Amino acid sequence: MTNKFLYLIFAAFLLGIPSVGVCRSNYSPNSIEEVLKLDNENIDLASSVLLVSKRWNNQLNSTYYIDTIDRLAQSVREKVGPGANYRKTCDAINNLLFYQMGFKAIDSADNPDDLFLNTVIDNKRGYCLSLSILYLAIGERLDLPLYGVVAPGHFFVRCDDGKNSFNIETTQMGVNALDSHYAQKFNAPNNGSQGVYMRNLTKKETIGCFFNNLANVYMNREQIDNAFYYQKLSVALNPMLAEARTNLGNIYLRKNMTDLAVEQYETALDINPSDAKTHHNLGNAYRKKGNFDAAIKQYNIALKLDPNYVEIYKGLAWAYHSKGMDERAIAYLKAAAQINEHDPDIFVALAGIYRDSKQWDSAISNYKRALIIKTDSVDAAYGLGYVYFQKEMYYEALEQYRTAVFYQPLNVNAHMGLAMVYNKLNWPDEEITAYKNAINAEPNYAGAYQNLANIYMARKQYDVASQYYETAIKLNPKDADLYFNLAVSCSARDMHEPAKQYYLKTIELKWNFPAAHNNLAVTLYTLGKYNQALDHAKIAKQQGYNVSQEFIDQLDKIVTKK
Repeated sequence: MTNKFLYLIFAAFLLGIPSVGVCRSNYSPNSIEEVLKLDNENIDLASSVLLVSKRWNNQLNSTYYIDTIDRLAQSVREKVGPGANYRKTCDAINNLLFYQMGFKAIDSADNPDDLFLNTVIDNKRGYCLSLSILYLAIGERLDLPLYGVVAPGHFFVRCDDGKNSFNIETTQMGVNALDSHYAQKFNAPNNGSQGVYMRNLTKKETIGCFFNNLANVYMNREQIDNAFYYQKLSVALNPMLAEARTNLGNIYLRKNMTDLAVEQYETALDINPSDAKTHHNLGNAYRKKGNFDAAIKQYNIALKLDPNYVEIYKGLAWAYHSKGMDERAIAYLKAAAQINEHDPDIFVALAGIYRDSKQWDSAISNYKRALIIKTDSVDAAYGLGYVYFQKEMYYEALEQYRTAVFYQPLNVNAHMGLAMVYNKLNWPDEEITAYKNAINAEPNYAGAYQNLANIYMARKQYDVASQYYETAIKLNPKDADLYFNLAVSCSARDMHEPAKQYYLKTIELKWNFPAAHNNLAVTLYTLGKYNQALDHAKIAKQQGYNVSQEFIDQLDKIVTKK
Protein backbone atom coordinates (compact mmCIF):
# COMPACT_ATOMS: atom_id res chain seq x y z
CA MET A 1 0.00 0.00 0.00
CA THR A 2 1.19 3.51 -0.75
CA ASN A 3 2.03 5.47 2.34
CA LYS A 4 4.07 8.58 1.50
CA PHE A 5 2.14 11.83 1.31
CA LEU A 6 1.85 15.21 2.97
CA TYR A 7 -0.41 15.58 5.96
CA LEU A 8 -2.43 18.45 7.32
CA ILE A 9 -1.82 18.73 11.03
CA PHE A 10 -4.72 20.41 12.71
CA ALA A 11 -5.45 21.54 16.24
CA ALA A 12 -6.03 18.92 18.88
CA PHE A 13 -9.40 18.65 20.51
CA LEU A 14 -10.60 16.78 23.53
CA LEU A 15 -12.54 13.54 23.25
CA GLY A 16 -13.92 11.22 25.89
CA ILE A 17 -11.92 9.68 28.70
CA PRO A 18 -10.64 6.14 28.18
CA SER A 19 -11.27 3.56 30.87
CA VAL A 20 -8.66 1.10 32.01
CA GLY A 21 -8.30 -1.71 29.47
CA VAL A 22 -8.11 -5.35 30.45
CA CYS A 23 -5.82 -7.95 28.86
CA ARG A 24 -7.85 -10.83 27.45
CA SER A 25 -5.75 -13.61 28.89
CA ASN A 26 -8.65 -16.04 28.63
CA TYR A 27 -9.14 -15.54 24.87
CA SER A 28 -10.16 -19.02 23.73
CA PRO A 29 -10.16 -19.39 19.89
CA ASN A 30 -7.52 -21.81 18.62
CA SER A 31 -7.74 -20.80 14.97
CA ILE A 32 -8.59 -17.77 12.90
CA GLU A 33 -11.62 -19.65 11.59
CA GLU A 34 -12.93 -19.86 15.18
CA VAL A 35 -12.28 -16.13 15.59
CA LEU A 36 -14.44 -15.32 12.60
CA LYS A 37 -17.39 -17.08 14.24
CA LEU A 38 -17.30 -14.60 17.14
CA ASP A 39 -19.13 -11.31 17.35
CA ASN A 40 -16.90 -8.32 16.63
CA GLU A 41 -16.99 -7.07 20.22
CA ASN A 42 -15.60 -10.41 21.42
CA ILE A 43 -12.60 -10.40 19.08
CA ASP A 44 -9.12 -9.60 20.36
CA LEU A 45 -7.34 -8.31 17.26
CA ALA A 46 -3.75 -8.98 18.34
CA SER A 47 -4.42 -12.55 19.48
CA SER A 48 -6.36 -13.21 16.29
CA VAL A 49 -3.72 -12.10 13.80
CA LEU A 50 -1.06 -13.93 15.82
CA LEU A 51 -3.03 -17.13 15.21
CA VAL A 52 -2.37 -16.55 11.51
CA SER A 53 1.29 -15.75 12.17
CA LYS A 54 1.63 -19.10 13.90
CA ARG A 55 0.61 -20.87 10.69
CA TRP A 56 3.48 -19.12 8.95
CA ASN A 57 5.86 -19.95 11.82
CA ASN A 58 4.63 -22.79 14.00
CA GLN A 59 7.45 -22.13 16.49
CA LEU A 60 5.98 -18.73 17.32
CA ASN A 61 5.49 -17.95 21.01
CA SER A 62 2.27 -15.95 20.80
CA THR A 63 2.17 -15.33 24.54
CA TYR A 64 5.40 -13.35 24.38
CA TYR A 65 3.94 -10.92 21.85
CA ILE A 66 0.61 -10.60 23.67
CA ASP A 67 2.56 -9.79 26.82
CA THR A 68 4.63 -7.25 24.86
CA ILE A 69 1.51 -5.46 23.63
CA ASP A 70 0.07 -5.52 27.15
CA ARG A 71 3.27 -3.93 28.48
CA LEU A 72 3.15 -1.24 25.79
CA ALA A 73 -0.43 -0.44 26.70
CA GLN A 74 0.43 -0.35 30.40
CA SER A 75 3.33 2.00 29.69
CA VAL A 76 0.96 4.39 27.91
CA ARG A 77 -1.56 4.11 30.76
CA GLU A 78 1.09 5.00 33.31
CA LYS A 79 2.32 7.89 31.16
CA VAL A 80 -1.04 9.63 30.70
CA GLY A 81 -2.51 8.76 34.09
CA PRO A 82 -6.21 8.42 34.90
CA GLY A 83 -8.70 10.70 33.18
CA ALA A 84 -6.60 11.41 30.10
CA ASN A 85 -8.60 12.19 26.98
CA TYR A 86 -8.36 10.18 23.77
CA ARG A 87 -6.15 12.71 22.04
CA LYS A 88 -3.60 12.75 24.82
CA THR A 89 -3.59 8.96 25.01
CA CYS A 90 -3.01 8.61 21.26
CA ASP A 91 -0.22 11.18 21.44
CA ALA A 92 1.37 9.01 24.13
CA ILE A 93 1.12 5.94 21.87
CA ASN A 94 2.74 7.94 19.07
CA ASN A 95 5.55 9.06 21.32
CA LEU A 96 6.17 5.54 22.62
CA LEU A 97 6.14 3.75 19.26
CA PHE A 98 7.70 6.25 16.91
CA TYR A 99 9.98 8.38 19.07
CA GLN A 100 11.05 6.24 22.02
CA MET A 101 11.04 2.78 20.38
CA GLY A 102 11.87 3.95 16.85
CA PHE A 103 9.20 2.14 14.82
CA LYS A 104 9.61 3.09 11.17
CA ALA A 105 7.46 2.84 8.06
CA ILE A 106 8.60 1.21 4.83
CA ASP A 107 7.23 1.86 1.35
CA SER A 108 6.73 -1.66 -0.01
CA ALA A 109 4.74 -4.65 1.19
CA ASP A 110 6.88 -7.37 -0.35
CA ASN A 111 8.51 -8.82 2.76
CA PRO A 112 6.30 -10.99 5.00
CA ASP A 113 8.31 -9.81 8.00
CA ASP A 114 6.74 -6.40 7.43
CA LEU A 115 3.22 -7.83 7.66
CA PHE A 116 3.07 -10.22 10.60
CA LEU A 117 2.50 -8.61 13.99
CA ASN A 118 5.30 -10.52 15.72
CA THR A 119 7.99 -9.58 13.19
CA VAL A 120 6.80 -5.98 13.04
CA ILE A 121 7.33 -5.85 16.80
CA ASP A 122 10.71 -7.59 16.52
CA ASN A 123 12.04 -5.42 13.70
CA LYS A 124 10.27 -2.19 14.66
CA ARG A 125 9.20 -1.61 11.07
CA GLY A 126 6.12 -2.15 8.95
CA TYR A 127 3.85 -0.55 6.41
CA CYS A 128 0.49 1.15 6.69
CA LEU A 129 -1.62 -1.95 7.43
CA SER A 130 0.77 -3.75 9.76
CA LEU A 131 1.68 -0.65 11.78
CA SER A 132 -2.01 0.18 12.04
CA ILE A 133 -2.82 -3.30 13.39
CA LEU A 134 -0.16 -2.86 16.09
CA TYR A 135 -1.63 0.54 16.92
CA LEU A 136 -5.16 -0.89 17.06
CA ALA A 137 -3.98 -3.74 19.29
CA ILE A 138 -2.51 -1.30 21.80
CA GLY A 139 -5.58 0.93 21.65
CA GLU A 140 -7.81 -2.10 22.19
CA ARG A 141 -6.13 -2.73 25.56
CA LEU A 142 -6.66 0.91 26.51
CA ASP A 143 -10.34 0.79 25.51
CA LEU A 144 -9.79 3.54 22.94
CA PRO A 145 -12.48 3.85 20.25
CA LEU A 146 -10.00 3.10 17.46
CA TYR A 147 -10.93 1.72 14.05
CA GLY A 148 -9.09 0.67 10.97
CA VAL A 149 -9.91 2.67 7.84
CA VAL A 150 -9.11 1.61 4.29
CA ALA A 151 -8.63 3.77 1.21
CA PRO A 152 -7.60 2.41 -2.19
CA GLY A 153 -4.02 1.24 -1.66
CA HIS A 154 -3.78 2.55 1.91
CA PHE A 155 -4.79 1.86 5.50
CA PHE A 156 -4.85 4.13 8.56
CA VAL A 157 -6.38 4.43 12.03
CA ARG A 158 -9.25 6.61 13.18
CA CYS A 159 -10.22 7.53 16.73
CA ASP A 160 -13.98 8.08 16.81
CA ASP A 161 -16.24 8.17 19.87
CA GLY A 162 -19.35 8.91 17.81
CA LYS A 163 -19.20 12.65 18.45
CA ASN A 164 -15.67 13.65 17.49
CA SER A 165 -12.95 11.93 15.50
CA PHE A 166 -9.41 12.31 14.26
CA ASN A 167 -7.21 10.20 12.02
CA ILE A 168 -3.84 8.67 12.91
CA GLU A 169 -1.30 8.07 10.16
CA THR A 170 1.01 5.31 11.35
CA THR A 171 3.40 5.69 8.41
CA GLN A 172 4.07 9.32 9.41
CA MET A 173 4.66 8.87 13.15
CA GLY A 174 1.01 9.32 14.05
CA VAL A 175 0.29 12.70 12.47
CA ASN A 176 -3.25 13.61 11.47
CA ALA A 177 -4.96 14.28 8.17
CA LEU A 178 -8.49 15.19 7.24
CA ASP A 179 -10.73 12.59 5.62
CA SER A 180 -10.90 14.82 2.55
CA HIS A 181 -7.13 14.59 2.18
CA TYR A 182 -7.20 10.78 2.14
CA ALA A 183 -10.17 10.68 -0.21
CA GLN A 184 -8.46 13.01 -2.65
CA LYS A 185 -4.98 11.51 -2.36
CA PHE A 186 -6.14 7.94 -2.88
CA ASN A 187 -9.11 8.70 -5.11
CA ALA A 188 -11.51 6.83 -2.84
CA PRO A 189 -14.81 5.93 -4.52
CA ASN A 190 -18.08 6.87 -2.88
CA ASN A 191 -20.01 3.59 -2.74
CA GLY A 192 -22.64 4.81 -0.31
CA SER A 193 -23.63 3.01 2.85
CA GLN A 194 -22.64 -0.36 1.37
CA GLY A 195 -19.08 0.75 0.66
CA VAL A 196 -15.97 -0.11 2.64
CA TYR A 197 -13.72 2.86 1.90
CA MET A 198 -13.14 5.75 4.29
CA ARG A 199 -15.46 4.42 7.00
CA ASN A 200 -14.77 2.79 10.37
CA LEU A 201 -14.14 -0.90 9.83
CA THR A 202 -15.23 -3.69 12.11
CA LYS A 203 -12.55 -5.98 13.48
CA LYS A 204 -13.54 -8.70 11.03
CA GLU A 205 -13.26 -6.24 8.16
CA THR A 206 -9.82 -5.22 9.39
CA ILE A 207 -8.83 -8.89 9.50
CA GLY A 208 -10.21 -9.16 5.96
CA CYS A 209 -7.80 -6.41 4.84
CA PHE A 210 -5.00 -8.31 6.57
CA PHE A 211 -5.98 -11.47 4.64
CA ASN A 212 -5.79 -9.53 1.39
CA ASN A 213 -2.15 -8.66 2.07
CA LEU A 214 -1.41 -12.12 3.44
CA ALA A 215 -2.67 -13.69 0.21
CA ASN A 216 -0.24 -11.49 -1.73
CA VAL A 217 2.61 -12.78 0.44
CA TYR A 218 1.67 -16.36 -0.42
CA MET A 219 1.32 -15.48 -4.10
CA ASN A 220 4.80 -13.97 -4.15
CA ARG A 221 6.09 -17.28 -2.83
CA GLU A 222 4.20 -19.38 -5.37
CA GLN A 223 2.00 -20.89 -2.64
CA ILE A 224 -1.11 -20.50 -4.76
CA ASP A 225 -3.49 -22.65 -2.72
CA ASN A 226 -2.74 -20.75 0.50
CA ALA A 227 -3.13 -17.46 -1.37
CA PHE A 228 -6.45 -18.65 -2.80
CA TYR A 229 -7.75 -19.63 0.65
CA TYR A 230 -7.02 -16.30 2.31
CA GLN A 231 -8.06 -14.23 -0.68
CA LYS A 232 -11.48 -15.86 -0.72
CA LEU A 233 -11.79 -15.15 2.99
CA SER A 234 -10.82 -11.53 2.35
CA VAL A 235 -13.56 -11.15 -0.25
CA ALA A 236 -16.09 -12.83 2.02
CA LEU A 237 -15.27 -10.41 4.85
CA ASN A 238 -14.99 -7.32 2.60
CA PRO A 239 -17.04 -7.91 -0.56
CA MET A 240 -16.83 -4.20 -1.43
CA LEU A 241 -13.02 -4.03 -1.18
CA ALA A 242 -12.00 -3.64 -4.82
CA GLU A 243 -8.38 -4.66 -4.15
CA ALA A 244 -9.53 -8.00 -2.71
CA ARG A 245 -11.67 -8.64 -5.80
CA THR A 246 -8.76 -7.74 -8.09
CA ASN A 247 -6.35 -9.98 -6.23
CA LEU A 248 -8.81 -12.86 -6.30
CA GLY A 249 -9.08 -12.28 -10.04
CA ASN A 250 -5.29 -12.47 -10.27
CA ILE A 251 -5.33 -15.86 -8.58
CA TYR A 252 -8.10 -17.15 -10.84
CA LEU A 253 -6.09 -15.98 -13.84
CA ARG A 254 -3.02 -17.75 -12.48
CA LYS A 255 -5.09 -20.93 -12.09
CA ASN A 256 -6.32 -20.58 -15.71
CA MET A 257 -9.89 -19.96 -14.50
CA THR A 258 -10.16 -17.00 -16.84
CA ASP A 259 -13.92 -16.46 -16.82
CA LEU A 260 -13.92 -16.29 -13.01
CA ALA A 261 -11.01 -13.86 -13.18
CA VAL A 262 -12.96 -11.59 -15.54
CA GLU A 263 -15.95 -11.72 -13.18
CA GLN A 264 -13.83 -10.57 -10.23
CA TYR A 265 -12.11 -7.80 -12.21
CA GLU A 266 -15.44 -6.48 -13.45
CA THR A 267 -16.85 -6.49 -9.91
CA ALA A 268 -13.76 -4.62 -8.71
CA LEU A 269 -14.26 -2.02 -11.43
CA ASP A 270 -17.92 -1.61 -10.50
CA ILE A 271 -16.65 -0.66 -7.03
CA ASN A 272 -13.69 1.45 -8.16
CA PRO A 273 -13.74 2.23 -11.89
CA SER A 274 -10.64 4.44 -11.71
CA ASP A 275 -8.18 1.68 -10.82
CA ALA A 276 -5.70 1.48 -13.69
CA LYS A 277 -4.17 -1.80 -12.52
CA THR A 278 -7.52 -3.59 -12.50
CA HIS A 279 -8.29 -2.39 -16.04
CA HIS A 280 -4.82 -3.65 -17.00
CA ASN A 281 -5.44 -7.03 -15.36
CA LEU A 282 -8.82 -7.33 -17.06
CA GLY A 283 -7.02 -6.65 -20.32
CA ASN A 284 -4.64 -9.50 -19.49
CA ALA A 285 -7.59 -11.81 -18.89
CA TYR A 286 -9.22 -10.91 -22.21
CA ARG A 287 -5.88 -11.40 -23.96
CA LYS A 288 -5.58 -14.84 -22.39
CA LYS A 289 -9.06 -15.65 -23.73
CA GLY A 290 -7.93 -14.57 -27.19
CA ASN A 291 -10.28 -11.55 -27.20
CA PHE A 292 -7.61 -9.06 -28.25
CA ASP A 293 -9.94 -6.19 -29.12
CA ALA A 294 -11.51 -6.29 -25.66
CA ALA A 295 -8.03 -6.47 -24.16
CA ILE A 296 -6.87 -3.42 -26.10
CA LYS A 297 -9.94 -1.50 -24.96
CA GLN A 298 -9.14 -2.19 -21.29
CA TYR A 299 -5.46 -1.40 -21.74
CA ASN A 300 -6.34 1.95 -23.30
CA ILE A 301 -8.64 2.82 -20.39
CA ALA A 302 -5.82 1.92 -18.00
CA LEU A 303 -3.38 4.03 -20.01
CA LYS A 304 -5.59 7.12 -19.67
CA LEU A 305 -5.76 6.58 -15.92
CA ASP A 306 -2.02 5.98 -15.51
CA PRO A 307 0.12 6.81 -18.56
CA ASN A 308 3.34 5.99 -16.67
CA TYR A 309 2.43 2.38 -15.83
CA VAL A 310 4.74 0.49 -18.19
CA GLU A 311 2.95 -2.86 -17.78
CA ILE A 312 0.06 -1.42 -19.79
CA TYR A 313 2.35 -0.74 -22.74
CA LYS A 314 3.61 -4.33 -22.57
CA GLY A 315 0.05 -5.64 -22.57
CA LEU A 316 -0.87 -3.50 -25.54
CA ALA A 317 2.24 -4.67 -27.36
CA TRP A 318 1.42 -8.36 -26.91
CA ALA A 319 -2.22 -7.80 -27.88
CA TYR A 320 -1.25 -6.03 -31.10
CA HIS A 321 1.45 -8.65 -31.76
CA SER A 322 -1.21 -11.34 -31.44
CA LYS A 323 -3.26 -9.47 -34.05
CA GLY A 324 -0.25 -9.40 -36.38
CA MET A 325 0.22 -5.65 -35.92
CA ASP A 326 3.89 -5.75 -34.98
CA GLU A 327 4.75 -2.16 -35.92
CA ARG A 328 2.23 -0.85 -33.42
CA ALA A 329 3.37 -3.40 -30.84
CA ILE A 330 6.98 -2.29 -31.19
CA ALA A 331 5.94 1.36 -30.96
CA TYR A 332 4.25 0.76 -27.60
CA LEU A 333 7.30 -1.04 -26.25
CA LYS A 334 9.57 1.76 -27.36
CA ALA A 335 7.24 4.21 -25.64
CA ALA A 336 7.52 2.10 -22.48
CA ALA A 337 11.31 2.25 -22.74
CA GLN A 338 11.08 6.04 -22.81
CA ILE A 339 9.32 5.86 -19.43
CA ASN A 340 11.68 3.31 -17.89
CA GLU A 341 14.75 2.39 -19.88
CA HIS A 342 15.96 0.20 -17.01
CA ASP A 343 13.10 -2.31 -17.22
CA PRO A 344 14.61 -5.48 -18.73
CA ASP A 345 11.20 -6.98 -19.48
CA ILE A 346 10.52 -4.27 -22.05
CA PHE A 347 13.51 -5.42 -24.07
CA VAL A 348 12.64 -9.09 -23.53
CA ALA A 349 9.21 -8.32 -25.01
CA LEU A 350 10.75 -6.43 -27.93
CA ALA A 351 13.13 -9.33 -28.56
CA GLY A 352 10.24 -11.77 -28.44
CA ILE A 353 8.37 -9.91 -31.17
CA TYR A 354 11.47 -9.77 -33.36
CA ARG A 355 12.08 -13.47 -32.62
CA ASP A 356 8.57 -14.44 -33.69
CA SER A 357 9.04 -12.60 -36.97
CA LYS A 358 12.46 -14.29 -37.40
CA GLN A 359 14.34 -11.00 -37.25
CA TRP A 360 17.11 -12.79 -35.42
CA ASP A 361 19.67 -9.99 -35.20
CA SER A 362 17.17 -7.50 -33.74
CA ALA A 363 16.04 -10.16 -31.29
CA ILE A 364 19.62 -10.83 -30.22
CA SER A 365 20.42 -7.16 -29.63
CA ASN A 366 17.34 -6.67 -27.44
CA TYR A 367 17.92 -9.85 -25.43
CA LYS A 368 21.49 -8.69 -24.84
CA ARG A 369 20.29 -5.28 -23.71
CA ALA A 370 17.94 -6.95 -21.24
CA LEU A 371 20.85 -9.00 -19.89
CA ILE A 372 22.97 -5.88 -19.46
CA ILE A 373 20.21 -4.43 -17.27
CA LYS A 374 19.53 -7.68 -15.41
CA THR A 375 22.29 -10.25 -15.72
CA ASP A 376 20.16 -12.96 -14.12
CA SER A 377 17.14 -12.51 -16.39
CA VAL A 378 16.08 -16.08 -17.15
CA ASP A 379 13.64 -14.97 -19.85
CA ALA A 380 16.37 -13.06 -21.67
CA ALA A 381 18.91 -15.89 -21.39
CA TYR A 382 16.44 -18.50 -22.57
CA GLY A 383 15.21 -16.30 -25.41
CA LEU A 384 18.77 -15.58 -26.53
CA GLY A 385 19.54 -19.29 -26.43
CA TYR A 386 16.51 -20.00 -28.59
CA VAL A 387 17.56 -17.44 -31.21
CA TYR A 388 21.14 -18.75 -31.28
CA PHE A 389 19.76 -22.25 -31.78
CA GLN A 390 17.68 -21.07 -34.74
CA LYS A 391 20.82 -19.51 -36.22
CA GLU A 392 22.63 -22.85 -35.70
CA MET A 393 25.03 -21.17 -33.25
CA TYR A 394 24.86 -24.18 -30.96
CA TYR A 395 27.70 -23.41 -28.57
CA GLU A 396 26.37 -19.89 -28.02
CA ALA A 397 22.90 -21.37 -27.43
CA LEU A 398 24.40 -23.85 -24.97
CA GLU A 399 25.91 -21.03 -22.91
CA GLN A 400 22.61 -19.16 -22.67
CA TYR A 401 20.52 -22.21 -21.82
CA ARG A 402 23.03 -23.12 -19.11
CA THR A 403 22.77 -19.57 -17.76
CA ALA A 404 18.99 -19.86 -17.59
CA VAL A 405 19.26 -23.16 -15.74
CA PHE A 406 21.86 -21.74 -13.35
CA TYR A 407 19.51 -18.98 -12.24
CA GLN A 408 16.36 -21.10 -12.43
CA PRO A 409 17.20 -24.81 -11.99
CA LEU A 410 13.61 -25.93 -12.54
CA ASN A 411 13.10 -24.11 -15.83
CA VAL A 412 11.74 -26.92 -18.00
CA ASN A 413 12.06 -24.98 -21.26
CA ALA A 414 15.75 -24.30 -20.67
CA HIS A 415 16.40 -27.99 -19.99
CA MET A 416 14.53 -28.91 -23.17
CA GLY A 417 16.59 -26.32 -25.04
CA LEU A 418 19.77 -27.89 -23.70
CA ALA A 419 18.59 -31.31 -24.84
CA MET A 420 18.00 -30.03 -28.36
CA VAL A 421 21.46 -28.47 -28.46
CA TYR A 422 23.04 -31.70 -27.24
CA ASN A 423 21.14 -33.54 -29.96
CA LYS A 424 22.60 -31.24 -32.61
CA LEU A 425 26.08 -31.64 -31.11
CA ASN A 426 25.60 -35.43 -31.03
CA TRP A 427 26.11 -35.66 -27.28
CA PRO A 428 23.49 -38.35 -26.48
CA ASP A 429 24.39 -38.90 -22.82
CA GLU A 430 24.10 -35.18 -22.09
CA GLU A 431 20.85 -35.12 -24.06
CA ILE A 432 19.42 -37.89 -21.88
CA THR A 433 20.46 -36.04 -18.73
CA ALA A 434 18.82 -32.84 -19.98
CA TYR A 435 15.52 -34.60 -20.65
CA LYS A 436 15.62 -36.18 -17.20
CA ASN A 437 16.26 -32.75 -15.70
CA ALA A 438 13.27 -31.42 -17.65
CA ILE A 439 11.14 -34.21 -16.16
CA ASN A 440 12.43 -33.34 -12.70
CA ALA A 441 11.40 -29.72 -13.32
CA GLU A 442 8.02 -30.65 -14.79
CA PRO A 443 6.97 -34.28 -14.17
CA ASN A 444 3.99 -33.94 -16.52
CA TYR A 445 5.99 -32.78 -19.56
CA ALA A 446 5.01 -35.44 -22.11
CA GLY A 447 7.49 -34.26 -24.76
CA ALA A 448 10.48 -35.03 -22.53
CA TYR A 449 9.30 -38.62 -22.01
CA GLN A 450 8.68 -39.03 -25.73
CA ASN A 451 12.10 -37.73 -26.73
CA LEU A 452 13.79 -39.93 -24.13
CA ALA A 453 11.93 -42.92 -25.50
CA ASN A 454 13.05 -42.04 -29.03
CA ILE A 455 16.68 -42.04 -27.90
CA TYR A 456 16.35 -45.47 -26.31
CA MET A 457 14.55 -46.73 -29.43
CA ALA A 458 17.52 -45.61 -31.53
CA ARG A 459 19.75 -47.52 -29.12
CA LYS A 460 17.47 -50.58 -29.47
CA GLN A 461 16.78 -50.50 -25.74
CA TYR A 462 13.12 -51.27 -26.38
CA ASP A 463 12.10 -52.10 -22.80
CA VAL A 464 13.26 -48.72 -21.52
CA ALA A 465 11.78 -46.94 -24.54
CA SER A 466 8.37 -48.53 -24.00
CA GLN A 467 8.29 -47.38 -20.37
CA TYR A 468 8.82 -43.78 -21.40
CA TYR A 469 6.25 -44.07 -24.20
CA GLU A 470 3.70 -45.45 -21.75
CA THR A 471 4.26 -42.53 -19.39
CA ALA A 472 3.95 -40.05 -22.26
CA ILE A 473 0.67 -41.70 -23.29
CA LYS A 474 -0.75 -41.28 -19.77
CA LEU A 475 0.01 -37.58 -20.04
CA ASN A 476 -1.13 -37.21 -23.65
CA PRO A 477 -3.58 -40.03 -24.45
CA LYS A 478 -4.75 -38.52 -27.74
CA ASP A 479 -1.35 -38.53 -29.45
CA ALA A 480 -1.40 -41.16 -32.22
CA ASP A 481 2.37 -40.98 -32.73
CA LEU A 482 2.98 -42.17 -29.18
CA TYR A 483 0.84 -45.26 -29.66
CA PHE A 484 2.57 -45.96 -32.97
CA ASN A 485 6.03 -45.75 -31.44
CA LEU A 486 4.98 -47.91 -28.51
CA ALA A 487 3.62 -50.45 -30.97
CA VAL A 488 6.93 -50.44 -32.85
CA SER A 489 8.80 -51.09 -29.58
CA CYS A 490 6.50 -54.07 -28.98
CA SER A 491 7.01 -55.39 -32.51
CA ALA A 492 10.76 -55.18 -32.03
CA ARG A 493 10.41 -57.50 -29.03
CA ASP A 494 8.04 -59.89 -30.88
CA MET A 495 5.19 -58.82 -28.61
CA HIS A 496 2.71 -59.03 -31.46
CA GLU A 497 -0.59 -58.99 -29.59
CA PRO A 498 0.17 -55.77 -27.65
CA ALA A 499 1.64 -54.32 -30.85
CA LYS A 500 -1.64 -55.05 -32.65
CA GLN A 501 -3.65 -53.26 -29.96
CA TYR A 502 -1.42 -50.19 -30.08
CA TYR A 503 -1.51 -50.03 -33.90
CA LEU A 504 -5.31 -50.26 -33.75
CA LYS A 505 -5.38 -47.41 -31.23
CA THR A 506 -3.11 -45.40 -33.50
CA ILE A 507 -5.45 -45.60 -36.47
CA GLU A 508 -8.45 -45.06 -34.22
CA LEU A 509 -6.96 -41.69 -33.32
CA LYS A 510 -5.60 -40.97 -36.80
CA TRP A 511 -7.05 -43.03 -39.65
CA ASN A 512 -4.82 -41.53 -42.32
CA PHE A 513 -1.63 -43.04 -40.92
CA PRO A 514 -0.22 -45.27 -43.70
CA ALA A 515 2.80 -46.54 -41.73
CA ALA A 516 0.49 -47.70 -38.94
CA HIS A 517 -1.73 -49.58 -41.41
CA ASN A 518 1.34 -51.22 -42.98
CA ASN A 519 2.82 -52.28 -39.64
CA LEU A 520 -0.56 -53.50 -38.46
CA ALA A 521 -0.84 -55.61 -41.62
CA VAL A 522 2.54 -57.21 -40.88
CA THR A 523 1.55 -57.82 -37.26
CA LEU A 524 -1.78 -59.36 -38.25
CA TYR A 525 0.01 -61.58 -40.74
CA THR A 526 2.30 -62.79 -37.95
CA LEU A 527 -0.76 -63.52 -35.82
CA GLY A 528 -2.42 -65.44 -38.68
CA LYS A 529 -5.12 -62.80 -39.24
CA TYR A 530 -4.68 -62.83 -43.02
CA ASN A 531 -7.96 -61.22 -44.16
CA GLN A 532 -7.46 -58.27 -41.82
CA ALA A 533 -3.78 -58.08 -42.77
CA LEU A 534 -4.71 -57.80 -46.45
CA ASP A 535 -7.28 -55.09 -45.74
CA HIS A 536 -4.77 -52.92 -43.89
CA ALA A 537 -2.02 -53.54 -46.42
CA LYS A 538 -4.32 -52.24 -49.16
CA ILE A 539 -5.32 -49.23 -47.04
CA ALA A 540 -1.64 -48.41 -46.42
CA LYS A 541 -0.98 -48.56 -50.16
CA GLN A 542 -4.01 -46.36 -50.91
CA GLN A 543 -2.73 -43.81 -48.40
CA GLY A 544 0.61 -43.66 -50.21
CA TYR A 545 2.78 -46.09 -48.29
CA ASN A 546 5.26 -48.13 -50.35
CA VAL A 547 3.82 -51.51 -49.42
CA SER A 548 5.66 -54.53 -50.79
CA GLN A 549 3.66 -55.87 -53.73
CA GLU A 550 5.09 -59.31 -53.00
CA PHE A 551 3.54 -59.07 -49.49
CA ILE A 552 0.13 -58.16 -50.90
CA ASP A 553 0.30 -60.96 -53.49
CA GLN A 554 1.23 -63.48 -50.83
CA LEU A 555 -1.72 -62.39 -48.67
CA ASP A 556 -4.03 -62.61 -51.70
CA LYS A 557 -2.99 -66.20 -52.32
CA ILE A 558 -3.52 -67.18 -48.69
CA VAL A 559 -6.93 -65.53 -48.51
CA THR A 560 -8.00 -67.00 -51.89
CA LYS A 561 -7.02 -70.54 -50.88
CA LYS A 562 -9.24 -70.17 -47.81
